[in-house]
Amino acid sequence: MNSIIAKYGCVSLLPALQQYLVASMSLRALPEHTRRIALNFRHSAYHVNKKGPHPLEVHLTRLDNGQVWKITTMTSFAFPDDSSSELEVELYFNLNHQWFYQPDIERCELNRPEVIALFHSWQRALLKVFRTGGFDSFAISIINHSAQTTA
Repeated sequence: MNSIIAKYGCVSLLPALQQYLVASMSLRALPEHTRRIALNFRHSAYHVNKKGPHPLEVHLTRLDNGQVWKITTMTSFAFPDDSSSELEVELYFNLNHQWFYQPDIERCELNRPEVIALFHSWQRALLKVFRTGGFDSFAISIINHSAQTTA
């Protein structure tokens, strides 16, 4: 059974969010050679009326040929304004390299108290979306250097 590391330097995944991500991964049998995957969660109405949960993408890397995965990045996307037709990065947590990006403040270290607080608040908001079934579209992409497959 797959598992996801919970502690990333100065931040930790909430156990319930960790469980939702592991459960999502179990929806697809991943080949043993798979090293990296992306989990994509969407709320289809968001693209139409720009309301509802914002798209989420989580990149993970498999550790040591086992069932243990490490989150490298967690990203939410949004339309920057009501007239935009293209999604842009809204929040980007690089857990692998311990930095954070948000368009208004640019890039900064993840270990800043206000960023840690934002990460934990954001996780709680994501949990609410998962618990209420707010995402109605889900995909797992296998990321390889030579090819990419989506299911």
